[in-house]
Amino acid sequence: MDYIQVVFSIGQEADWKIELFKDSLLQVGFDSFVDMENGFEAYAPQKDFKEELITSIINTSSLSYKDKVKYSIDLIKDQNWNTVWEESSPSVRFDNRCLIRKSNQAKENTLYDIIINPKQSFGTATHPTTYMIIDLLLSMEISSKSVMDMGCGTGVLGILAKKMGASYVESIDIDSWAYQNTMENALSNDVSICIKQGGAESINKDKKFDIFIANINLNILKENIPIYNKHINNKGFLILSGFYSQDVKEMTDFTLPFGYQVIRQEEKDSWALLLMQKIE
Repeated sequence: MDYIQVVFSIGQEADWKIELFKDSLLQVGFDSFVDMENGFEAYAPQKDFKEELITSIINTSSLSYKDKVKYSIDLIKDQNWNTVWEESSPSVRFDNRCLIRKSNQAKENTLYDIIINPKQSFGTATHPTTYMIIDLLLSMEISSKSVMDMGCGTGVLGILAKKMGASYVESIDIDSWAYQNTMENALSNDVSICIKQGGAESINKDKKFDIFIANINLNILKENIPIYNKHINNKGFLILSGFYSQDVKEMTDFTLPFGYQVIRQEEKDSWALLLMQKIE
């Protein structure tokens, strides 16, 4: 598939405004981003790309992007796509605990070595939400636990959980590229994971989890938490991310009535993470 690359130059702008701009681009066909100094690269399948939708976002946004955003457009042919992502996805090390790397990058002396060859950028541990969840999982007792990774992306979180001794891991994503990439990455890491393409409706109705991870945007989380709740064991943990620091109160207020208490809260680059435990 041919892709369109749009390089956005924004200058000095608050991180949360840039992330909201990306969210708007997601709604008009873009599916992945690579951060750069004073801007970012955005990618959309050529068949879905319409430049007028970009100009509409820039000109009509209440965040006043007009006169601040400049961009250039380029076509990336299908045969070059994997090379683009290989060059833009660095390895990520969590001190001596874990290394997330591509297969063409050198192995290092860490407790967990995870190979992720991404089809897209999200899920390589470079994004703040993925980074925070990995850092959290590395501090938790995972051995013999059942783990759900909802919105799995490249599958990195489920793969880590399995390497940490989880008894059962289920990884679900609505996107076909994520389903295929998680299958490939699980094979590369020699781990056995139940992988499904779909949304919350794909969870086995009879299955409950000790640890339920959902790294998805705020609206999807609020829509599906009633479903997630049915699949979490009493005293089980719910790990939520994919929303901004300013949305923590809204997320917390929505989730607490389902019988959860906040155990831990993290923030990184305007993104938030909540670790909650089911107490009823």
